[in-house]
Amino acid sequence: MNVFTSTKRFSQLLIMLLTLSILSACSTMTSPEDTPPEAFTELDYDSAFYLKKDQEHGTEDNSAWQMAAVQALIQERKFVLADSIIEHLQSKELSESEQASLSLLIADGLGAQGRQEQARQTINSIDAQHLSSIGLIHYLKLKAVLEVQMQDPQAASDTLLLLSPLLAEDEQQAHNDLLLTQLSLLPAEILNQYQPLVNAEEIEAPEMPIEIPAVEKPAVEKNEFKEGWYALAGIYQSFQLRPNQLIRSIDEWKNRYPTHPVLEYMPSQLTDIPEASPYQPQNIAVLIPLSGRFQQQGKAIQYGLLDAYYRQQQTTQDSAEQLIISQAAKLTFYDTNGRSMEEIVLKLKTDNIDFVIGPLLKSDIKEFLPLAQSLPVLALNSFAKQTAAKPADKSADPVDENQPAVNKVAAWHYAFPISPEDEAKQAAWLINQQSHKTPLVIAPDSAYGKRIASAFKQKWAELNPEKDNTTEAYYFTDKAQLPKFIDQALQTGKSKSRISQMQAITKLPLKTEVRSRRDIDAIYIISKRDELTLLKPFIEVSISPFASKIPLYASSRSHKLDLRGKQDRELSGVSFSDMPFLINDNNEIMKEVQQSWQKQSFATLRLFSLGFDSYQLIERLMQLQVTEGAFYPGLTGDLSLDKTNTVQAKLSWAVYKNGKLSEIAPLTPAE
Repeated sequence: MNVFTSTKRFSQLLIMLLTLSILSACSTMTSPEDTPPEAFTELDYDSAFYLKKDQEHGTEDNSAWQMAAVQALIQERKFVLADSIIEHLQSKELSESEQASLSLLIADGLGAQGRQEQARQTINSIDAQHLSSIGLIHYLKLKAVLEVQMQDPQAASDTLLLLSPLLAEDEQQAHNDLLLTQLSLLPAEILNQYQPLVNAEEIEAPEMPIEIPAVEKPAVEKNEFKEGWYALAGIYQSFQLRPNQLIRSIDEWKNRYPTHPVLEYMPSQLTDIPEASPYQPQNIAVLIPLSGRFQQQGKAIQYGLLDAYYRQQQTTQDSAEQLIISQAAKLTFYDTNGRSMEEIVLKLKTDNIDFVIGPLLKSDIKEFLPLAQSLPVLALNSFAKQTAAKPADKSADPVDENQPAVNKVAAWHYAFPISPEDEAKQAAWLINQQSHKTPLVIAPDSAYGKRIASAFKQKWAELNPEKDNTTEAYYFTDKAQLPKFIDQALQTGKSKSRISQMQAITKLPLKTEVRSRRDIDAIYIISKRDELTLLKPFIEVSISPFASKIPLYASSRSHKLDLRGKQDRELSGVSFSDMPFLINDNNEIMKEVQQSWQKQSFATLRLFSLGFDSYQLIERLMQLQVTEGAFYPGLTGDLSLDKTNTVQAKLSWAVYKNGKLSEIAPLTPAE
């Protein structure tokens, strides 16, 4: 970023600097403590010191001391006092440089309080050319942090690229790790505009380095810097789950960009590749109930697994390395109904099993995992107690001692649940991103409903730590009581009572309108489809005509196949979350499944998706485990691993419009 200074201003600055140097040379009383620190440098003292200096200067121009005090107060999280000094500074006549620094301090304070949206708006209003060199670095660092927190990888990448040449050497490694992570979250078509390596054939027969066009040197260097980063991130995104190809592609990249600055501090994700060697099982066991009470669920998972297995078998590959488990792996299904886990474990040893998918039931998982400490396992439900595992280090104790553990979870044991609690947390995130402030939760009066509502409320509290209010939740019982229930939830009953009282007092026919509460701006509904079709009209007729329409959000529990489209039309305007597989029903796999396995419920298709993705994850688990920000786009969602080795699925969102589904594009902070 270029900073231009007029000749007049430069002359004034030079005179001022000369004057200060003469005064400092002539005075024997001046010490570093008598000079305010430059804005955004590391402070040597606490806020009390700078506040005292501010008082000592009295009516003199002491803005620099006050800004130092604000900086210290923000670091000490004393926001009320910091705000009072900021308000005082805003009332003063400040130079453009001081105004820019003050705005940056305000953004600092907002960010420290978790108010990322306001902090980002503030920092975007700053004219960075008025900042000092230290201020500019601080500005770019804060801007990048906010963009990362608000999940805007394009903006974060742009800012981090600007910041790169300004950083000290001891900051470069962490910076490059973060930059690669953010770039790798961009769409492939954006990254690959600079990516010469597009398939395995080019990797096997590398081309000569790219010839740089004959343009001015600064432009070449600038373009090569960005292009090199984009090309490197494109390679990482394409081959992060195929370590052998990743290593060769990085070597080719080094030939193309032999002087790129990133070579001095290569991102850790690209230097620890051997540790992420994927699982290469030869004999895969699938432990699911194929008879008894859960037979239907087990067979839906089995169908999904077999579909994924045979699709891989039929795929023609240019390189054998692109598909690790397709040619030699064998799938064996074990019916867990009526069999003890001890019996099954003995059978697995006899059959030389080297990877396990399942069990499905939580009780079986709790019993099975301690008996299978040496086997990689992808359980199809959550752990009994989720405990953190140390990725890829099998010699270390994989249990987080700070968490209560019922069973020790090995670093090579994974859980893949379809979690309604996680879905509620994602709903809280989306509703928060939509700038709603006070959502209301409606759920069935059951252990299930209260558990899901609690997950939503917990996540909402995490997203809004500065708020002191608690998200309200109302629980309905039977359908006959829904009108009365909605009156209670929206507090229209109180309005009706006041109208009745006025009519009783006046004895006159009054023109009245029932008013609903105005302190909520969104409603999240956890219900079945038939319950939602009743709740929606009751809510709509209960909203005051003077109030704005309240957006309705629902869980996947209410997303159901509607062949005639009648209920879908009744639910127009309701947004809901679900697996991408069930929202985008025009995908190739869905069409084939509908043709060969007709009239299946969405509940069955969700289990099919679970089985399909569980097989696809085998060769990707290790990379997901050791690579921050890595994910796999599956049928159930964008799949990643958390610190407890639990697969997290990022769901899609859609809205009913006139009886048809309309997918909601992934949100960015600007939306």
